[in-house]
Amino acid sequence: MTIPLLDPLDPFESKARDFFFRHALLAREGNPPRFREWAIAVSGGGDSVFLCHLLKRLATPSISLTILHFNHHTDEKKNKDDQKFVENLSRTMGLPIYARCSPSPNLSRQNISETVLRQERHSFFESYLSTHPQSAIFLGHQLDDRIETVLANLFRGGGPRSLIGIAEESRGRIFRPLLGFRREEIRQALVLEGLPYRDDPANLDPAHLRNRIRLTLRGEIDRFFPPYGSRHLGHLATLMEREISPNRILTPLLCEEESPGKVRFSLYMYQSLRPSAQGLFLRSLLNRQGNFGLPLPPERNLLRTLEEADPGKNLLNYPVGKDWILSIVFGRTDLVYKYPESNNWRYELPPGAQQDGFTATTIPLPRGGTLFVERSNRSEIVRDRSRGPGISASLMLPDQTGPKESFSVCYWTPGQRILPDQTGGSPRSVSSIWKNRPLPWSRKFMLPVLCRGPYALWIPGILDVTGLLPHNGSGSAVTLTYQVRERSEWKKFLENP
Repeated sequence: MTIPLLDPLDPFESKARDFFFRHALLAREGNPPRFREWAIAVSGGGDSVFLCHLLKRLATPSISLTILHFNHHTDEKKNKDDQKFVENLSRTMGLPIYARCSPSPNLSRQNISETVLRQERHSFFESYLSTHPQSAIFLGHQLDDRIETVLANLFRGGGPRSLIGIAEESRGRIFRPLLGFRREEIRQALVLEGLPYRDDPANLDPAHLRNRIRLTLRGEIDRFFPPYGSRHLGHLATLMEREISPNRILTPLLCEEESPGKVRFSLYMYQSLRPSAQGLFLRSLLNRQGNFGLPLPPERNLLRTLEEADPGKNLLNYPVGKDWILSIVFGRTDLVYKYPESNNWRYELPPGAQQDGFTATTIPLPRGGTLFVERSNRSEIVRDRSRGPGISASLMLPDQTGPKESFSVCYWTPGQRILPDQTGGSPRSVSSIWKNRPLPWSRKFMLPVLCRGPYALWIPGILDVTGLLPHNGSGSAVTLTYQVRERSEWKKFLENP
């Protein structure tokens, strides 16, 4: 059996998508994106080619893409080969290309300075933006470029702003989505995906200051300060940008979901806030939860945990104090209150003999959400009935003369097991199903569990073995429907968060 390989670009897409949401470049919650046209500067090197493929995946149908290419006239043959490569790339990807060249009549300026080349590129970008008012330009600078710029600025006598190195956004219309990725991991993804790109031999020429920093100075720093060495400068640059640059994120909009005892927000977007804004956001969040009468975890616990958290790694069921637990799954942070006073909560479904006159009831659950219980005197079991955006289960309660059954609704507890099938196999643990579901770990404490005696029958959106119940065709058909506050909640349950 052949096991399919994971898409090499998948790990980059989630983090890049947060960059685009953070800068309002993708539509969200009914708000249109800032720009309808994305222009991608492509030289033919690995970084710009990778950026082109990444943006092709992220762009919605309403956004048009264009490739920009600029011929610097530094080496006639190489420049011609680069342009031919980029033109082939545009045809392969089905994207239009906008190419221009340096105004210099000399087609091979061998010793031109980097400053002059940079000024020519930016003049080209400004010219394009002036004639395309709905466009934004995306550049392929990555983390190593930023670190090398910070190192150069350190010894040029610049101020605090120079420690940003390369900013995520310039002039309001130029963006650099790859500053969170290293050169090495970008190259690995290109090789694994089989995407061709061109190597620039000038990157090894020690005549350029950036190359000397990369080939000599960074190596010495990494040798003196293992294991990460100069990579810490990337973190410094990110902190400086948060502190100095204006931040477009409004704290009330940072939360993707908020209700009593339950909060969700993007860890990527939270960590993009300057440290003082992070504290303000958490303080306002906790104050609102306190207004619901809930105890609050220490703010310092959250600040420290979220500062040290890695968005690329899952953190499951981590206690942060006062019965609050924190989970991070695919860069999404869930902060959930366990409601310990409801640990022993249980709602007993009365048997059919005691249900005379009972047709329906509404049960507000102590950890949020609502349970609807409906009874009908029918012998058949009606499945998939729902009231609003909920998930239902149906079962047959015994009649007055049938065997005594104990049906109840409770919350999950460790050791709970699933009703075994008719083959007599041993019942498996409820805990085993959480490992294969996209539901964030902390949310398991919020879902009701329908039990028959000691065995679990139904967890909304996760488990339904009510069809294994034996019945003789008589009694009461009962339908339970679990509904949550947010109408989009089931989509979040059934898709990757």
